[in-house]
Amino acid sequence: MLSDPKLEDNEALALQVLKALKVLSRKYENRADFGQPGCESTVRLLKRLPSAAVGAEGCNVVLNVCYEKENVQAVLDAGGVSALVMRLAEDDNDLRANAAGALQSITFQEQGRAIARDAGAVPLIVGLLDHSDEKIRTRAVGALHNISSDDESIRIIRRQGGIPLLVEMLGAPQASICSSAVGTLQNISREVQSSHQILELEGVGPLSDLLFATDVQAQVAAAGALLNIYGHPNEDEGELTPEAALENVGAPARQAMRKLLSTSLALGMAYSGVGWADACDLT
Repeated sequence: MLSDPKLEDNEALALQVLKALKVLSRKYENRADFGQPGCESTVRLLKRLPSAAVGAEGCNVVLNVCYEKENVQAVLDAGGVSALVMRLAEDDNDLRANAAGALQSITFQEQGRAIARDAGAVPLIVGLLDHSDEKIRTRAVGALHNISSDDESIRIIRRQGGIPLLVEMLGAPQASICSSAVGTLQNISREVQSSHQILELEGVGPLSDLLFATDVQAQVAAAGALLNIYGHPNEDEGELTPEAALENVGAPARQAMRKLLSTSLALGMAYSGVGWADACDLT
């Protein structure tokens, strides 16, 4: 039914087919069977059917099936990223959230990150970080976490004003938002200019607070961000590793930093069994 061209003429039926596939694609066996024909047909509907409801369900299907690397490649080959990026600018909140979620799933893979960046996804996603809808914010920062593994995307995030929004998100009451924000900051703090901006925005305070969080993933990301920030050389120094940079701040400060990191990580691991999260939640 999904691959039948006549489905494009019946939006009501297309909506029901996509809803069924969304549910079915929660199981690994069904995602594995979806294959290239299913991915191509879903992308075709996303490109040609204007309905926000159909688009939202199509994005959900892409989000789920792209848990499998082979399906990610099939969606990329079908031009699915450009269709998803266009949906980020729509007025419908569900459609925008689901498009961001689908991109989060796709950008878990390196090739997906590069294609999303080249398709102009990063500025649009940064623009959703302060959206009033919680689901949109959650999906957007989750996608940005994956995309920020790409060096060029880090520069785009900084130029688009994403760092102040991410620092603000460190205080979000939603654990998923906070965890993705600190993970993104860990990635972008690899760049010298971004780490300097985090310092200027007084981001070290909230990052230090997260060292004592019960979420081990957030703890580790906060520690990594701090090491990145303090590991960058001064203007008159050559390239330094994080460890070498800490040596330069003096023994008392160095020992205090090491004690802070080791103690907070130990506390978090003792009180939390939280593991590494998946790319995103199945819908």
